[in-house]
Amino acid sequence: MDSTFNSLEEVARLFTRILLDRQKQEAREPVVLPRDPDTLRELLDLTLPDQGRDLESVGLHLGKLVRHTPTTASGAFFNQLFGGREPASLLGETVAAALNNSMYTYKVGGAQVLVELELIREMGQRVGFDNPDGVFTPGGSLSNLSAMLLARDRARPHVRSEGFSGPRLRVYTSAESHYCVIKASRVLGIGADNVVSVPVDGRGRMRPDALEAAIQADLAAGYEPMMLNATAGTTVLGAFDPLNELADVCEKYDLWMHVDGAFGGSSVLDPDQAHLMAGSHRADSVTWDAHKVMGAQLSCSVILVRQAGLLAASLDENASYLFQGDSLELNPGTRSLQCGRRNDGLKLWTLWQALGNDGLALRLARFRSMTLFAAQIVRDAPDLTLVREPEFLNVCFDVEGVSAEQLCAELTKRGLAMVGYALVDDKAIVRLTLVNGQATNEDVRALFGHIRKVAAELSTAAPSRLAQQVPTR
Repeated sequence: MDSTFNSLEEVARLFTRILLDRQKQEAREPVVLPRDPDTLRELLDLTLPDQGRDLESVGLHLGKLVRHTPTTASGAFFNQLFGGREPASLLGETVAAALNNSMYTYKVGGAQVLVELELIREMGQRVGFDNPDGVFTPGGSLSNLSAMLLARDRARPHVRSEGFSGPRLRVYTSAESHYCVIKASRVLGIGADNVVSVPVDGRGRMRPDALEAAIQADLAAGYEPMMLNATAGTTVLGAFDPLNELADVCEKYDLWMHVDGAFGGSSVLDPDQAHLMAGSHRADSVTWDAHKVMGAQLSCSVILVRQAGLLAASLDENASYLFQGDSLELNPGTRSLQCGRRNDGLKLWTLWQALGNDGLALRLARFRSMTLFAAQIVRDAPDLTLVREPEFLNVCFDVEGVSAEQLCAELTKRGLAMVGYALVDDKAIVRLTLVNGQATNEDVRALFGHIRKVAAELSTAAPSRLAQQVPTR
């Protein structure tokens, strides 16, 4: 064996040891107890050495760092719109890292480019695009930025060469949309003041009548409507904007229609939930994060475009030292914001290979069932109140007599669970997300037991009432 093989063999051994140690730690400590940054710096010795270490020493140092990193893969993690660990996706991610291909050309990416094209084709057709275009990005924020870039270039074709001129462009988005829409407007020079927040209905969905009223007001004021950002699965309530009705408005006023389905796009995988994305086929572009509900390793997002060629029209540049052959389709760098780009498609491909269409549908159905189970626990508890009926995979609720911020912090501090809070109707509430592939109904029942016990200790209300047993159904 040569030294390179020996090194790879040692890397595999160290990786396996660290991963298995982590798995044991997750069973023993489902939540890593938080420590303040100064304590961690002293404990871990993160300084960079003058003299290099051998791989065994690096592995020991790395293992210690891992032990003090928050876990997102145990059944007690309900904090974000991702969670768990899918073995097949981890396999693909590990192999992609070892191969170390950059995904800008077929010359360097080879078969990996074909994998990406197949995934774009399948995901694009799932949202209703007959001949989809698209590319993988480092996350939903970059996918949404790409969509806004396409909308800008459609409205002002000269801006790529000459910069901005003419009336101010306007972007319309739900009052419940993701903050990256504002960020993208700043990056692209559209300006945050030109992002119009459209009111939502009682379920958190954008109101089409309010959108049309905002467009008409802007036209009267001399602005130029450019784009609608509809949301499929809002971050807090999981609400889906009414895409068909919004598409009618977009067609009437010639707006680019983008659907931010970073969270909710995966609903198309389950026949019983696919109706939530009804109308997505009428959009110009769709964002879909596979690292959220589907369970691919972070990060794994796609921007899907209904009309082929638009991404390259906005993003292709002359680089003879790089693009030296093959078609635009086979050179993903011609339609990406990035030049060097890691292979994020392989981990999704291995996940899809392992689960298949049927397995992915069952995964979505299980999450929905778990969501309804959690919602029923809230309904049956005298000290808990549902803020809204769950639209997708979020359960938002209030806990009597205790602040959501304090409760969530205490759950983590005690090593019981990681759950987040959010604002609904200007009040902080607990936001429980049910997208963790490792979590079960028993984990959910245990979570509510922890919530009510901790709340009873924190609350000024009568402890005897708050400490009633969590319903078993």
